[in-house]
Amino acid sequence: MKVNQQELDYFRLKKEIKNGKLRSVYVFTGSEDYLMDEMASEICAGILPAEASATNRVNGGDLSLEQVLDMAETVSLFGGARLVVVRAAPYFAKSYQGEGSFPRLLTLNSKPADSAHLIIYASEFTKTTKACKELAASGAVYRFNQFKPAMIYSWLRERMAVHGKTAPHDVLVTFVQRVGRDLRRLSSEMDKLITYMGGRRELDEPTVLTATARSLQGDIFALTDAVINGRTSRAMALMQDLLGAGEPPLRILAMLVRQFRMLGESVELLQGGCALDELAVRLGVYPFVAEKLASQASITSGDDLSRAVDLLLQVDLDIKRGRIEQSLALETLIVALGQKSA
Repeated sequence: MKVNQQELDYFRLKKEIKNGKLRSVYVFTGSEDYLMDEMASEICAGILPAEASATNRVNGGDLSLEQVLDMAETVSLFGGARLVVVRAAPYFAKSYQGEGSFPRLLTLNSKPADSAHLIIYASEFTKTTKACKELAASGAVYRFNQFKPAMIYSWLRERMAVHGKTAPHDVLVTFVQRVGRDLRRLSSEMDKLITYMGGRRELDEPTVLTATARSLQGDIFALTDAVINGRTSRAMALMQDLLGAGEPPLRILAMLVRQFRMLGESVELLQGGCALDELAVRLGVYPFVAEKLASQASITSGDDLSRAVDLLLQVDLDIKRGRIEQSLALETLIVALGQKSA
């Protein structure tokens, strides 16, 4: 599996911590703040294992880099290590005026990790400055951006393995579809699942459906999957589950219309030679959504798609004109969608 450099930094840091390699300076940058928080906690546990240690958490907008360095290098009254965690730090942005403190930061970075430690969440990281280049060259800069789908599944498996749990790939796909792609929410829901499983080792789909908080997008994906694969009874059960949870019929219908339209666009783009990464950009969706759409497109004919969209629009019109009760309209629609074109 090919992994890009942005994803590698997370695993690089985990390996360093596992091997006992700690730094005096860490610079975190990127869009995935949950991963930053996770790794900051692991660093903290490695640096400050004893009670005779001190940690300070500050906002970078409130303190200059010079003040932060003063804080990090101040000897703890308890004689242990000191760790300063700086959030939303502007120190590496183009507009920052405190470059005079960079030599001192680089000096700290070059020192053995003994008593003074600094974790900086950089809101912006400009690679062109000499200090930034030196920090990056030393390995002190870690980029945390969104995982690609394959990395999400690896990350989830790793979290489960810590608790002696496993899950088939299709069950993890269902879990991500249901919960969404936000790592913080995935982590929270996975913790709930692990607790719910008790002594059971392998996670199954019924447990996912029972114990996790639903997301409408994930349920619509599952409903569309069932329809496309001709599993009408499964699609009907999912639709009834949505209605039972209080989702308005018109909202369900609107989401289905949107889903089938995106699926139609996906079929056209993929047939035209569009790559998966490009598909996500062209549709304005997350990569994992594009991956799911591509999977659905591979088993869907143009005739079936055209017929599905016509059915969806006709049901929408019938409901709005009062010709049919909303829930009954959805049930009729699900049955009709499950019938393939001749």
